[in-house]
Amino acid sequence: MPRIVDHEERRRELATSVWSIIRTDGIEAVTIRALAERSGWSSGAVRHYLPTREAILEFAAGQVAAEARRFIESRPVTGDAVQDFRTALLATLPLTADTRAYLETWLAFVGAAVTGQGPAQKALLYDDLHSFLVETLTGFAADGRLATGSVGAVAISLHALLDGLAVHLLLHQITGREAEDAVDRWLAGSLVVPDPVREPAS
Repeated sequence: MPRIVDHEERRRELATSVWSIIRTDGIEAVTIRALAERSGWSSGAVRHYLPTREAILEFAAGQVAAEARRFIESRPVTGDAVQDFRTALLATLPLTADTRAYLETWLAFVGAAVTGQGPAQKALLYDDLHSFLVETLTGFAADGRLATGSVGAVAISLHALLDGLAVHLLLHQITGREAEDAVDRWLAGSLVVPDPVREPAS
């Protein structure tokens, strides 16, 4: 019986190897040959899935976004909208070994995009998180829980905060606790937390 090949799983394996090259040697070191050596595949097998260097980089950036989304969605849900939003925001920061791996790769792609070397990756690395923030904040605004500003403006400020905290954590300039405190201050100043429902006095 012929062996069933999980092509998506094989592509994920390749993405992990690309991330490894980027994290250890830099984005400029990514080539088909380097990926073949790092993954243990033949160059022909790599080309079957990712035929060019540009395809490798675009796929690896897309996988960063996909894995980050998967990690966020895997966080436990309590039913408390603010608490669940907090959990999701913290999941975007390099506070675990997995998220540090994603974000070290993300930072390399950001540097390449800034210098014009990776324009195809810009939307992949920005749009996913921004759309999530806008969607969630729109829900809070509809419930009257957004303290101030338009959804768009608040999403931009929050996205900038998360990006800044991520870089500071990757550079070991702040601790995880300090990053969590910064997120909590933002939530306290930007969202209206309703008073608990109290039973009428007898």
